[in-house]
Amino acid sequence: MKILSIILLTNELQQPKQEDFISKVIPNFWAFLVQLIAFIIMILIVIKFAYKPIAKFLQKRKEYIESNLKEAGEKNEEASRNLEESKSNLRSSQVEAVQIIQNAKIEAEKERSAILEETNQDIAAKRMQAQEDLELEKNKALKEMHDDVVDIAMEATKNILNREVTETDDKHLLDDFVDDLIEEKVENK
Repeated sequence: MKILSIILLTNELQQPKQEDFISKVIPNFWAFLVQLIAFIIMILIVIKFAYKPIAKFLQKRKEYIESNLKEAGEKNEEASRNLEESKSNLRSSQVEAVQIIQNAKIEAEKERSAILEETNQDIAAKRMQAQEDLELEKNKALKEMHDDVVDIAMEATKNILNREVTETDDKHLLDDFVDDLIEEKVENK
């Protein structure tokens, strides 16, 4: 009854006749058949010209997206491998850097030791040279002192004796005397 009342409202409140109602509810068979055939033809046209190209486009799009996903996955794996390789290279570089630093420290220590040894040898050589020079100067000074003392003693002997003694005798006696004096003096120092 509700359907009837809705239909009545749409037809300006006239009560439909029974034939009108049946014709509206049950359509004409031939019209229905023509409309059904037109609908089927329309569906076939849509399938031929719209569905297949759209399906092909969607399939291509699906394949494109899948290939991009696959490629992205491969690139992600490659990036992961590269990251691990980079980390490994970094670790090995750090180990190598530490080794280089240690080797440099060892080499520096060896060079330092060699320089110290060379310096100590130079110092020892210079010290020995200085001692030799000092000894030479000492001997030279002693020789000069000896000669001066001999000369003074010769002069003193000449003045005391008022005569000249042979030089070889005098030299021999004076040399012994001066040597004794110098030895005493050196021992006292």
